[in-house]
Amino acid sequence: YKVYRNGALVATATTTSHADSGLSASTAYSYKVSAIDAAGNESAQSAAASATTQAASATILLQESFENSSFATRGWYDSTNHGTVVSGGQSGSALQWAWAQGATKPANGGAMRKKFTPTESLYVSFYVKFQSGWRGSQQAYHPHMVQILSDLDSDWSSLSANFLSTYIEFVSDIGGTYAIRPQLAVQDQRRVNTANGTPPNNLASVTEERSVAHCNTPAPAGATGNCFAANPYYSANLWKAPSGTVSTNGWRRVEVYLKMNTVSGGKGQADGVMQQWVDGVQVIDRKDVLFRTAQDATKKWAQFVLAPWIGDGSPIAQTMWLDELTVATAPPRVPLSAPTGFKVVSQ
Repeated sequence: YKVYRNGALVATATTTSHADSGLSASTAYSYKVSAIDAAGNESAQSAAASATTQAASATILLQESFENSSFATRGWYDSTNHGTVVSGGQSGSALQWAWAQGATKPANGGAMRKKFTPTESLYVSFYVKFQSGWRGSQQAYHPHMVQILSDLDSDWSSLSANFLSTYIEFVSDIGGTYAIRPQLAVQDQRRVNTANGTPPNNLASVTEERSVAHCNTPAPAGATGNCFAANPYYSANLWKAPSGTVSTNGWRRVEVYLKMNTVSGGKGQADGVMQQWVDGVQVIDRKDVLFRTAQDATKKWAQFVLAPWIGDGSPIAQTMWLDELTVATAPPRVPLSAPTGFKVVSQ
């Protein structure tokens, strides 16, 4: 087979795969393939398949392997007596969150925080394990698990009233098999505009001084919006994986990539990125997210928070574990689906 990149022959392969190298970062490439026989006859070229290379190498912002409980010495603050470090992690030890029946927080479950260099793009990777029989909250919301706050939020910002909180969560189906669904969400209670009418009210064409979530901006297709009165208003948009679940009693790798939307012509553009993979399989892929409006045109992510919480109380005694956390400016590689539709034409 002959492999053509952007119209130029770059390789001849004897198998149906080829690893291309020597490419530029953040660059789109187009590939076509043809077949050749022993006599050198060449088929027509296939339809094109395109891909974009990873941006320049990522910067690691935060790493935590949960090998011991000396969190304060590693830059964590707030509730540094957090969770329980136990053996049996995905690698070495792990952080355990164990809820008693009826408890809102697991043992030693206060919020533990760590600041990092503000960034407009964020990659989060960790391993998670849920016990057999995990039921979550048995509500349409919670448990809260991971929150990422913005650089507009203070070191000790409220976890419910802030300028931007981005959630990484797993919501269980109510009853039945209790399937565990990945979910991402944004909340910006401190940006809710009440001066232009009672929320929820759509101010997208009225002012940039508004919440990016449901109280002032309609949830995009595929998302669910929440808006209700709560000091003064709770405003959130949530994206739940439409299919696929997280199995119990085994370590699952979770990856999330976020990128702030652009601001152009004095208006926030709904082109932010929100993606999630579980064990390498993409479960959420959105490129229409609004994280900021023109009033916060330079807003970035800047604070990582572990804050397990089941607001109505855990329906049963249940346990989950976290391990091998990495926070960076970009993924180590871009997970891509294999091109499809190629045909070999014999002559």
